[in-house]
Amino acid sequence: MKTILDNIHNYAIKRSKDGRYTTYVPDNTKPNGRRQVRKKSQTELYRFLLEFYGIEEDPESINENMSFCDLYTEWVDYKRQFIGVANKKRSLSPSTIRRYERDFDAYIRGTEFANTSIGELTAPKLEMMIINMIRKHSLKEHCAKNIIGYICQTFAYARRASYIRSNPCDLIDKALLLSTCRFTPPKKDEDRILTKMEMTNQRESVSQHEQKYPYYMPDYAIELSTLTGMRVGELAALHWSDIDDEYIHIDYSEHRLDYADKPSELEIGEPKNGKHRRILLTDEIRDVLSRAKKVSRNNPGDFIFTRRDGSRYTAHDISCAVDRRASEAQVSKTSIHSIRRTVSSLLNTILPQRVVAEMLGHTERVNEQCYNYSTAENAEKAAALSKLSSWYSAA
Repeated sequence: MKTILDNIHNYAIKRSKDGRYTTYVPDNTKPNGRRQVRKKSQTELYRFLLEFYGIEEDPESINENMSFCDLYTEWVDYKRQFIGVANKKRSLSPSTIRRYERDFDAYIRGTEFANTSIGELTAPKLEMMIINMIRKHSLKEHCAKNIIGYICQTFAYARRASYIRSNPCDLIDKALLLSTCRFTPPKKDEDRILTKMEMTNQRESVSQHEQKYPYYMPDYAIELSTLTGMRVGELAALHWSDIDDEYIHIDYSEHRLDYADKPSELEIGEPKNGKHRRILLTDEIRDVLSRAKKVSRNNPGDFIFTRRDGSRYTAHDISCAVDRRASEAQVSKTSIHSIRRTVSSLLNTILPQRVVAEMLGHTERVNEQCYNYSTAENAEKAAALSKLSSWYSAA
């Protein structure tokens, strides 16, 4: 849909590398008869041009000509200002922004969807474009749900900014869209946690390696994870000063920050979800920390798990160590997170879920949905089934 402005303004509108929209307007005071205009958004630039040429035109008719690609880019720029805000629990990470950009590049950029004007995207048309994207890339439900969420947030931003008169995402059938995703059966409980035998074998593998290489600190981190269920980022950020006579204080975690224009970097910051917590020191935990202390080296950062030169072992280093110890023990689950799920599931058989959630630093809902798996061995299940017979006989 061409506008009055399109018929008057003869210079191209482009987006520069810094993200701003640029064009030229006539200016007889300049040697070449024109001057450059730069604005933060396409809409801001159009509004400037309307005022410059003295055009009275419905701004929404201009905004609705914006392509979905331009709208999405503007939405990401809007979200970018919430990186590192005062409320750390609510602030966005550069990695979140990078995920918005990466998913858009992978699934939407360069498609008909990206180039369609937002004013033309009715709910049925939007649904068909999303379905085509899901089918083309054979997306799993989790991935598709994330992308649909980005799209809905983008149109909600457009409605708040009065770029569109109504939000087509209010009318789309998300459940129907997700029904076109590639089905993947949920993992069984035994695939998500370690059995008691696997946990024992893993711990034995760590112990053997620790005796052979006592200065290799990631082994102590793995041991500590099996006794506490700590996250790998929390282990990597743990300081000696975080430990007192009674508790381990979880006040820090390692975070990886991803950027589009520079290499990733590691940051020591708040624990996940901003949840600070304490872990009681048991005799077993004290023993691990005591052995680690004997072979540790003083370092400026006061970190526990460091090399002999004082440099810190990262979460990636600890994860690689877990993978190697698991391989040596012939255990297929090879992550600190598998150990964390196992610890949580075992604790759930002993303590109320509210208490377990508090100990591990997540909510009760997350504990129930993601950290509560069956830890019963086959022998225990068989014994329970055998009791059915005696129960029937007594009836």
